[in-house]
Parts: sequence; C-alpha cells; structure tokens
Amino acid sequence: MKKPSVDFDTKPQITFELPSILEAYCRYIFKTQPGQRHIILSRRHDIGKLIFSHLMSGDFYLKRHVMVTPVTFILPMPSNEHGYWLRYRHIYIPRWAEEKIQDGIEYDFRNWVKERFRIGYEQNYNQKTIINAILRGLNVRNNVANYDTIKKIDYRDRRRQEEFQFKKLLKLELSDC
Repeated sequence: MKKPSVDFDTKPQITFELPSILEAYCRYIFKTQPGQRHIILSRRHDIGKLIFSHLMSGDFYLKRHVMVTPVTFILPMPSNEHGYWLRYRHIYIPRWAEEKIQDGIEYDFRNWVKERFRIGYEQNYNQKTIINAILRGLNVRNNVANYDTIKKIDYRDRRRQEEFQFKKLLKLELSDC
C-alpha cells in the first residue's frame, strides 16, 4: 500500500542558497527520501539548530536576491504557542545569516569528511576509494568539482598533520642539543 504524499507547500519553509555538495550533505544528514524536493529540517541536529536560530520574521514579504542553487527546508513546528510566528508571518533569512549558515554547514561537512578519511585510512583504503565512497554515500555525481572538493579537504588535513609532525620533530631536535 502506497503512503499518502505530504503536501509540503502548506508547511512553513525557508529557501536559501547552498552549494550542491552541501545540499547533498544536508539531504544525507536529514535522511531526505530520493526524489523529494524539500529537506525536512530537524532541530535534533546542529545544522537544524543553526538554520532555525537565524530565522527572522516580519509582517511583509521581502523581495529576495536571485538564487542560482536554491534549497528549500521545511521547518519543524513547535508544539507550543511559539509556532504562531512560523505559520502566520513571513519568514526569511537575511543575506548575512545565509552566509553564516553556509559556513556552519561547510564546517560540519569538512569535519564529517575528515572523519570518513580517518576511518578509511585505518581500514587501509586508498584516497580514491574513500572519495568515491563518500560521493556515492552522499548520492552526488562523481564529477571533477565534487571529487576535487573532497580531495582538497583530505590534502589540507594531511598537510596540517605533516606540519604539526615537523614542528614536533624540531622540538625534539632542540631538546637533544
């Protein structure tokens, strides 16, 4: 028996710009069904709390800037009287808050990718295998941009570790003198 479809257009929602790899990460985090346009936000995850904390409301609709990669999030409805402002007022995210949200999601994504690399290297997988697994897990196209985005995260993290090890070696060398 087929599940009845939910009309997301009647739910409170917010749309803002998000790069495609971060959109895929949000879809993964919030367990969005394949083919579903909207991402259902949950305040149980830090990203949901971050987005919800930057919501603003007003009496009038504000004209938004043109978005190249818009992503729509369905907002959770509070069970108490505070849900009024979600249902009956115009909800928006200011441009400055949108950038903060993007930075926060990117920070969480980078930490998640670093952890996947750490686990993969412990299992003796090579970099290419780990990157392909991450792309497949996020259900994003394996193109040059997505591949390079993830590879850069690993490269920068490894470089940071090597610099830390070098500084440690210098300290050991100076203490031997």
